Amino acid sequence: MDAAAKTLAKRYARAYMDLRGAYSAAAGKAAEAKLEGLRLVFEVARPHMKALTHPAVNAAVKLEVLARLLQKQEGPAVKFAALLVKAGRFGLLEDVMAECLRLNDEFCGVVRAEVYSRYQLSEGGVKRGTALLEGALGKKVALRQVIAERVIGGFEVKVGDILIDATVRGRLDKLKSDLKSR
Repeated sequence: MDAAAKTLAKRYARAYMDLRGAYSAAAGKAAEAKLEGLRLVFEVARPHMKALTHPAVNAAVKLEVLARLLQKQEGPAVKFAALLVKAGRFGLLEDVMAECLRLNDEFCGVVRAEVYSRYQLSEGGVKRGTALLEGALGKKVALRQVIAERVIGGFEVKVGDILIDATVRGRLDKLKSDLKSR
């Protein structure tokens, strides 16, 4: 995606989510409902993305297709999807959704993190890792586990642009660089 499309997706997401003011439980629930509506629209429309984004199909036909697909749904997500179709920007929907999720996390004070390990971590291990990250970051952490064949032993934690390497390979590489520097 080019920079202009990314900027547009961010603008559409900010306008759709409309997260202003301080976080409250009611505002959090409203934001979750908007996200869920958008997710449902995307699930229904995904198999028909080619028709809904094709430049040779005019907007009226696209709106009719969208209305038929979403006939059982209503709410702001349906209106937003129609707006994207009218503007010829329906192809941005997936990127708008990702940005909406990021905005919601930011609004709710949640940080997404991934832990990469060779094997599935125990439930207790995930809870301890989440608690440690929450203590270090001072925010609520949503931890997702990823099984990675490249990790021989130990684990890696990725939070945004930060990578915490606690793998055997990482320790061996550090030991190697320390020995070379002597």
